[in-house]
Amino acid sequence: MRKEVKEGYEKGDYEGDYREDRIIQKQEEKFFEKISDIVEGKKVLDLGCGTGVPFDTYLRKQGYDLTGVDIADKHIEKARENLPEAEFIQGDFFEQDFEQNSFDVVVSFYAIFHIPREEHERLFTRIRKWVDDNGLILVTLGSSEMDNYEDEIGGQKMVWSSYSVDKNKEIVEKAGFNIIETYIEDWREESHLWVLAEPKKANKKD
Repeated sequence: MRKEVKEGYEKGDYEGDYREDRIIQKQEEKFFEKISDIVEGKKVLDLGCGTGVPFDTYLRKQGYDLTGVDIADKHIEKARENLPEAEFIQGDFFEQDFEQNSFDVVVSFYAIFHIPREEHERLFTRIRKWVDDNGLILVTLGSSEMDNYEDEIGGQKMVWSSYSVDKNKEIVEKAGFNIIETYIEDWREESHLWVLAEPKKANKKD
């Protein structure tokens, strides 16, 4: 699946299909405003950063110190052009070994459902390690059961894998987070689950 996803993004016109003239939507901005209100630190990790547009560009304008990770070489090259002051890493999420509490915020938009769903819980466990105890995560997930679902992005084959809304929430919570807010977005014949969550505190009851 990783090979198909990487190849699809390297060969397809994802930027032209999904990111051309893309701006931050009202609900997205509300999530970012909540993050700003709650979190004092400014270190952000973006898993699946793409070309850095529009989310990383927005976050940089808000004064965040940004690190992005993406599987596609083409995306990383473009992201570095768009945001030369940020750090971008080409590679698989599971290849990264950030130190504990390295980031105040971890975000991931339209990326996790391109990883086999059996690995989602393990990814969130890693994210819990990377995000500060007083930090937040903001991620998008699928909103329905999809197991190696195939379609196209930018004229190239792409693969999706996700669980239902309830199962996704369960995975996030099991990995060590309390969900603050969720939102189901319907966009371009797709449906996505947005999740804003905070790390569970050792002395805080569920």
